[in-house]
Amino acid sequence: MKIFLVNPSAYGKLLSIDPILTRCSGVPAKAPYLWPPIGLAYIASYIREMADVKILDAQAESLDDDNIVKRCRGADLVVFSTSTQTINKDLKLCKKIKKNGSKIALIGGHATFFHSTLIKNKSIDFVVRGEPEKILFNLSTNFKNLEKIKGLTWKDGRKIIINKDEPLTEDLNQFPFADRSLLPNDKYYDILAKKRPITFMITSRGCPFNCTFCSSHIYGKKYRYRSAENVVEEMEDIVSHGFKDISIFDDTFTINRERVLDIAKLIKHLDISWRCLSRVDTVDKEMLEKMYDSGCYQVQFGVESGDERILNLMRKNISIQKTKDVFKWCDEIGIETVGFFILGYPEETRESIEKTINLAEEIQPDFVTFNLLTPLPGSEIFETLKPRKKWENFDFTSTSFCGIPSKEMQEIVAEAYRNYYVRVSYLLKRIWKTKDPYRIIKQNIVFWTKKSGTLWEFLNR
Repeated sequence: MKIFLVNPSAYGKLLSIDPILTRCSGVPAKAPYLWPPIGLAYIASYIREMADVKILDAQAESLDDDNIVKRCRGADLVVFSTSTQTINKDLKLCKKIKKNGSKIALIGGHATFFHSTLIKNKSIDFVVRGEPEKILFNLSTNFKNLEKIKGLTWKDGRKIIINKDEPLTEDLNQFPFADRSLLPNDKYYDILAKKRPITFMITSRGCPFNCTFCSSHIYGKKYRYRSAENVVEEMEDIVSHGFKDISIFDDTFTINRERVLDIAKLIKHLDISWRCLSRVDTVDKEMLEKMYDSGCYQVQFGVESGDERILNLMRKNISIQKTKDVFKWCDEIGIETVGFFILGYPEETRESIEKTINLAEEIQPDFVTFNLLTPLPGSEIFETLKPRKKWENFDFTSTSFCGIPSKEMQEIVAEAYRNYYVRVSYLLKRIWKTKDPYRIIKQNIVFWTKKSGTLWEFLNR
């Protein structure tokens, strides 16, 4: 059987779409970067024993719909990694590909949440609910005995059939490493990365926290992780293939303190640069020091708000003082920080927004991201709001879902970015902290010449 795993075109944008990590449902690039659809590479590794598997990254190859259709000819099964923001255009593309005679399956968080609706589309044969590997493995054997494939929603004529759920995999060590050879690795880049070529990896799944705005629980809440030894083995494999910069893409890499310390200890010999995502309440200074000593140069934190009331509504369960402490530690150690902030949460006021912007200016992350609250399907806030807006507007930048009008929210974000980045003091601090003026100058040259990403759009409003 011939299977194509497709990361569809972002239709003029660069988006982060991952079928394993459901928080990535069409998140736009903030600056000049293009990330590999690493979830597809993990899926490909798992099913390649049963099928001839190819990955088509239409974003990386800048393919329009006609070229995607041509490239998919001859496939028995075309698997689409969908996102909330692009689902309507993805379905139109599926209709064109369907004329080739291929079966079509949808995967990802949006597909899982709306499986019973999406399967009604004439172009869609299957919708995979939940983590895709085992379900696609069973589907790849043949298209018979579909009723036995757990986690599958499908059609028998006009009859819609929803099979039982596929249980979450407890032991993640059983999954093979991502097959990066199927990706156009030379096309991936990131202005924030320290070295190149870059790659990504996933070392854990699930999130034990209860943030109301996050869609990471669509597949299940239980936190599961690969052993330190298994993670290091994949890192060694990555290094052997010439990659020099690794982004650990887990929702929160630092949940299990001992595992993080073990990994940091075991990878010192690799001389690899790496970064990760974290929460301020899952790190301490000693952990950060050990991470830094092992090559960790950047940690990305979800700060979200500078107003305790909004943080409580979000059920973020972090204190502003803890945030200040952690960013201070990172500055002292030399770890770059990225601060993610959400503006426009329901019940947000101009005063609470000002507190958030003031906190960003106080803790001084090396890089900041101001996203408009976007209620992704599968999040608690989506169920609360029941938004009736077009999926294309779920883009984290254009639409307000709070009482402040969209246009005004866009102006607030633009001003916040301008006040933060367009400062001589910001540039000087970056040079002082990294002790690498060449890298900082290069980053700025790339940013101002490429003119891409939502940050560029807001700075030039």
